[in-house]
Amino acid sequence: MDEIKQYENLFKGRKILFIMPELSTGGAERVMVTIIKYLDRANYTPMLMLLNRGENLLDLEEIGCKVEVIDLKVKRVRYSPLALITAIKKADPDSVISTLGYLNEMLSVMLPFLPKSIHFIARESSVPSLRNQADLHSKLHNWIYKRYMKRFDTIVCQSNEMFDDLSLEYGIPNQQMVIIDNPVDAEYIRRKSKEECLELDAEKSNIVAVGSLKKVKNYKLLIEEAASSDSNTKYWIIGEGDERCNLEALISDKGLEGKVILLGHQKNPWKYMAKADQFWQKSHWEGNSNALKEWGTIKT
Repeated sequence: MDEIKQYENLFKGRKILFIMPELSTGGAERVMVTIIKYLDRANYTPMLMLLNRGENLLDLEEIGCKVEVIDLKVKRVRYSPLALITAIKKADPDSVISTLGYLNEMLSVMLPFLPKSIHFIARESSVPSLRNQADLHSKLHNWIYKRYMKRFDTIVCQSNEMFDDLSLEYGIPNQQMVIIDNPVDAEYIRRKSKEECLELDAEKSNIVAVGSLKKVKNYKLLIEEAASSDSNTKYWIIGEGDERCNLEALISDKGLEGKVILLGHQKNPWKYMAKADQFWQKSHWEGNSNALKEWGTIKT
């Protein structure tokens, strides 16, 4: 897998510490687990550090990802700096790679308190300026990005858009960034896609969307499209999040209870994708849609 080789080329030394907020089923988490799974064990020894395990956990054993897991058991990122500094020093890695913007922000502030011998890599999961703009504390996030993110030895971008955003909006030197596409665990996804799926209506044209129920996913547009679509079309949304109540209310207001189905979290979204006729993805922004890539993997 070319993407894994590209990541391996970034690592310094043998002991590689991967840091994530949670071991949940989000796209960023699955990417990190895929990297760990396929990392060349002849040259690298991975460790996975979590602030806490979270909900809707990825099953590492079922995925086939063998790795030592260090659970710090802290509830929120803002409560974790001291525990994280202590745990990183104890783990004594040669390289550290972290993902998700708010964890990268915190680490960027902490770097002066960590050993200078460690090679620090931040993997960005979306277009930072757009994500920060949508946050109530956008000014603080932008200030941290402009002032501290340069402290990382390397920042991994998933796309040219993300690379340009970090360069133009935050002044990150181009030589500190690299573009690496997200790896897809094709063998695992195709295997899971073959499991039986009884929920989708074989008599209908089924359109599936996969992603957490957040405003950024733009599911209100999906509901608007469903309201104007023909009676033979059915929409299925796989994912959970804090927009559920709002989406349920909108579905009810438009009388679409039997046409737009919120399936919630599903351990195996790929079996639904395999049976679907279309994949819906029209987020306000995406760093690099993993679900869309997985759809393409299943359908090829």
